[in-house]
Amino acid sequence: MPVFAAYTLVFVHDMDRAVAFYRDALGFEVRMATPAWSELELAGAIIALHAGRDPGTRETQLGFKVLNIDSVANAVVSHGGFIHAPKKQAAGEPAIIKAGDTEGNVFFLSEGPGA
Repeated sequence: MPVFAAYTLVFVHDMDRAVAFYRDALGFEVRMATPAWSELELAGAIIALHAGRDPGTRETQLGFKVLNIDSVANAVVSHGGFIHAPKKQAAGEPAIIKAGDTEGNVFFLSEGPGA
């Protein structure tokens, strides 16, 4: 089969800042980094950052499952990201936070047990 990997594309304005955010705030490993294209990996998932985006907020379909949502939310903010909506949790449901990276890309954090 010719396909050997899949990735989620995220457009960014400042490549160095975006790479540092995903590496330092969320723990992604940098597979490659150039001014125009970077790839980061975590638990088999690949995010490809593509330069050339205008600044501003944009919704994505990214979601990250975490063990401690409050500590990850704090890391997001301390590394230049933002919390877009506070933690919500209905009875019996996982906690969810709508957050964003340094480039304005909005994503979700959800708390749940590890593998």
